[in-house]
Parts: sequence; structure tokens; C-alpha cells
Amino acid sequence: MEPILNTVLPVFGMIVLGYVFTRARIFDAASGRGISLFVFNVAIPALLFKTVATMEPQQAAPWGLWMAFFGGLALTWVAAALVSRAVPSLDVSGGAAASMAAGFGNLALLGTPLALSHFGPQAALPLGMILSVHAPILWFAAMLHRAMFQTQASVSIGRTAKDLFVNLATNAIVLGLLAGTLWRVTGLSIHPIFATMLGMLSDAAVPTALFALGVSLAGYSLKGSWSGMFSLIALKMVLMPVLVFLMVRYLVALPPLWAQVAVLFAAMPTGANAFLFSQRNEEAVAAVSGAITLGTGLAAISASILLYLMDAGMI
Repeated sequence: MEPILNTVLPVFGMIVLGYVFTRARIFDAASGRGISLFVFNVAIPALLFKTVATMEPQQAAPWGLWMAFFGGLALTWVAAALVSRAVPSLDVSGGAAASMAAGFGNLALLGTPLALSHFGPQAALPLGMILSVHAPILWFAAMLHRAMFQTQASVSIGRTAKDLFVNLATNAIVLGLLAGTLWRVTGLSIHPIFATMLGMLSDAAVPTALFALGVSLAGYSLKGSWSGMFSLIALKMVLMPVLVFLMVRYLVALPPLWAQVAVLFAAMPTGANAFLFSQRNEEAVAAVSGAITLGTGLAAISASILLYLMDAGMI
């Protein structure tokens, strides 16, 4: 259990540090926003570029990984829409905000540092494959879901698909993966100066992501909509990882590390994009905010248990 604690405690310690510094007004929301932009647009893309450009031949294509992860996510999405009918604070626009919160995990700021800390740099490829399409696909699904239940709005598949394409084409994580792939195809080595810079940026990805998460958590609240909050936590942190585990165990053949990354990512608590979607549409804001805050705290326990089961060969 000690290796697990050596992974989990420093990770959540950095989150607490960011939270405490923000509460002490050493950092503010603007500072956290700047750190998050650095993580998403510079540090993680640099890490993925370096990994893909210098990696050995791939163990597997991404299709099986995507099928397992997003298959489990899709089932969770539908379950959240059904559950929302019985929870007044979530039953808005067909439960679109609930489905977004139950499916959109905190992969970049929490899942990625946990995976890299525990599994090492070899986890960067499968996590990058999920990260590259995670946000655009879920935003597309959430906007479409909500539009279908807004009687006054017309559903434009073409416009929504265009938005998805633009998001993918301008996503720094996607561009980092593509650039690394193209560089690898050329067979060229990376100049030592640029290799050192990439290494420095890659090393900065984990601590800055965790600190930024702590800063952002200081802005969320646990007040109100307790039934909705606990429903979202159960859907996101229990149902979804179970479904993805069943996918990788019985339906999709994946390398063991890839399967473990998929399950770990599925178990991550609700991420900030779900809050942004909820806040923008003023739907289920309290429940989603609470799910992020409490879920992140509970993840310290659930992630420790999950990593222990993985190391024991049970997952």
C-alpha cells in the first residue's frame, strides 16, 4: 500500500496546496486561469509531442481504447438522463447537464497526473488518445442533448458538427499529438536544445496541473441540491468505471496498461467543463458544483483503492 500512498498523497497534497494558497488570497481566480491555460495549451501538449515523437512502435490502435472508454461513458450518459427524471435539481433540458457531469471527468488536471505518477511516462500515449477527443466530443453531445429538449430551439446538426471540427482543429492537445506523429514519421531526431525544452515543459505538466486544480476548487461550493450532487458522484465515480472495466474485461482487447488507464480515467470525479456547461445554461449549477468539490475530495480514497486493485492484478 505504501507505493500507492506515495503516488496519491503527493498528488492530492499539491491540490490542497493550490486550494490553501487561494483561500489565503496568495493566488486568485485569474492566476488559476493562467496556470490552467499553461497546462492545457503548453505543458501537456509538449509532453504528448515528446512521447509520440520518440516512442517505440505502438502497442495498439486507438479504436479499441475509444470503444471501451466512450462506450462506458455513453451508457453512463443515458443512465444519468434517466436518473435526472427522479431528481428535481437535475431534471432540466432532458438531464443534459446531469449527463455532462456524469460523463465529463477531470482527466487533464487530475487523471493525467495520477496516471503519470503511478504508471510512468508509458501511460502518456493512451491517456493522450483519450484526452485528445474527450472534451470536444462531450461538448458536442451535451449541446445536442440540450437542443433536442428545448422546444423553442431548432437542432442544427451541421452547425454543431462544425463546432466540433473547429474545437478539434484548435485543440492544443490534439495538435500536440498530431505534431508528434508527423515528426515521428519523418524519422528525424529532436535537437538537444529543443529536447531539453520539451523535457522541462513535460516535467512541469503534473505539478502545475494539480496546483491549478486546487486553485479552481476554491471557487466551487457544496451548498444545495444534495440529492443531485450524490447522484452525480455515484454515476461518475462508481457506475462509469464499472462499465468501462466490463468493457475492457469482456468486450475489447487492450494492452493491460491501456485498460488500466481507461478504468482510472473513468473513475475520475466530474471536471470543470461540466460546471462551465451547467453555469452557461443555468441548469443544475449547485449539484454539479458540489459534485466537483466533494468528488475531488473522495477521489483521494477511491483512487487509492483503485490503484491498489490494479497493482494486485484484480483490474
